[in-house]
Amino acid sequence: MSMLRAIATITAALVIGLSALAGVATASGGGTGYPAGQCTAYVASQLSWIPSDWGNADLWLIDARRSGFTTISSANIAAVHPGYVAVIAAGAQTRDGKASGDGHVGIVTAVDRGAGTVILSSENWPEGDTQPRSLTFATSDIEGYIVPPAGASMPASLSPTSPATPPGATTT
Repeated sequence: MSMLRAIATITAALVIGLSALAGVATASGGGTGYPAGQCTAYVASQLSWIPSDWGNADLWLIDARRSGFTTISSANIAAVHPGYVAVIAAGAQTRDGKASGDGHVGIVTAVDRGAGTVILSSENWPEGDTQPRSLTFATSDIEGYIVPPAGASMPASLSPTSPATPPGATTT
């Protein structure tokens, strides 16, 4: 009997392991619904208003519109504020590297309209980096922005507190 129980246990473990490899089971980032270590999991973990079903970063603008969120184009930099989510298109070549085939998202923490740049808090840029970082992107690198719902606030940990904010940048 003990031998049969051991065989059953090994078989069950093998089936569960193969199911996970086939995509049946996936690890998610802190209950966000997104794969741990990805930019999407990071953004969703920081902003409670992000739904868990928007998929890869390159789909977020489309899915946000379908969910009733306001989005703005990258050309409308005057309307961008900290707390917005910036979306970088799949495979987009930026001055700081190339986005993955799934795109990239990050939280806008500052906007320098004079320089034409936004500072994003993000994770997994470059791909494989699992530590949140603050990165500066040209506004031309951004495909568009998702506007938070009324009353949503940016986590205090992401709000710029340094007096070294670039001239012309907005932080609120």
